[in-house]
Amino acid sequence: MPKKMAAEKQTEMIRILKLSLAPLPRTEIVRELLKLKVKTNSRNMDVATLELQLEVYADELAKFPADCVLQALKDVGRQKWWPEWGQLERMLSPLEVTRRGVLRAVEGANKRVKPDRLRGCPNGAVSTGQDLKRLGDLMPVPNTV
Repeated sequence: MPKKMAAEKQTEMIRILKLSLAPLPRTEIVRELLKLKVKTNSRNMDVATLELQLEVYADELAKFPADCVLQALKDVGRQKWWPEWGQLERMLSPLEVTRRGVLRAVEGANKRVKPDRLRGCPNGAVSTGQDLKRLGDLMPVPNTV
């Protein structure tokens, strides 16, 4: 790849990276949280407390990329107990920070972004599927195998 990125490639990469940061719609977050609630055990709580817990988790999860939220909820759904918020935040924050860092780098001084900094979500999930594949096409990764 040339030292300086073509403006159209840079624009396309920025578009894709911004899409990869889009949150899951609130209704889907709540639906996924309800599925998680059914799959895991938790302490007994009254309806008002349960509603508050779901609202707080939904508000917090809306700050993270959609695919990362789905993967994190899927992963914690394999555990016996309802997750503490801190556990989910520890899973999600590094992913979101990495994506924002890559976006800043691409938006920056037209410098090449190292492909190894493009990390998806746990277990290899990625945000906007075809768009991130397109991002990979724009930034070919050298064959290291």
